[in-house]
Amino acid sequence: MAIAATPESRRLAAELVKRLGKESFTAGELAAELVAVDRPMELITAFEDALSSAAAADEADELDERLWGGAPTEEDLAQARKVAQLAQRDALQTVLAGALTRLQAAELLGISPQAVSKRHAAGGLVAIARGREQYFPAWQFHEGAVLSGLAAVVRAFPGSALALSSWATTENTDLDGFTPERMLARAGGRERVLSAIDSISAEAW
Repeated sequence: MAIAATPESRRLAAELVKRLGKESFTAGELAAELVAVDRPMELITAFEDALSSAAAADEADELDERLWGGAPTEEDLAQARKVAQLAQRDALQTVLAGALTRLQAAELLGISPQAVSKRHAAGGLVAIARGREQYFPAWQFHEGAVLSGLAAVVRAFPGSALALSSWATTENTDLDGFTPERMLARAGGRERVLSAIDSISAEAW
């Protein structure tokens, strides 16, 4: 069975050719040649690197079931999907409760419905589509205006409009127990909220 070459195995092969040439050796002859060459430490180090790489690959391929448990069954996966769907439905219902239509958002902000659509398209407003209608979650508005720093939060958040809306209305330990929504309404809140987003982004992990 062919085994894919790795950087470690290529380095080892190059060291062997450099030190011993391209002759064929038995295991015993190879060991004797290795200890006979001048300064064999580079070869020994290359062997150790190759063995360490192989061991790490084996560990990654063979997860210890005593720690992780067995692979999920199809029934387990189906149940997990059902739980996720129910959680998403509940989150959607919560976020849409009190959400504004495009016309209502326009009236609140004192702009035209077309301007609301342009703001949304530019990332300045959060909207969730239901059929042909866009609904604007209420959390992003404060005292008849859009929350300060909202556009930066929309750009930075690593998830959907629904995920952002759920996160924005949930108390956050990184924000001293405030919700991101409430923190954005405070002085200096934009930087705090963006820092909290950094902690959940892929780069942070």
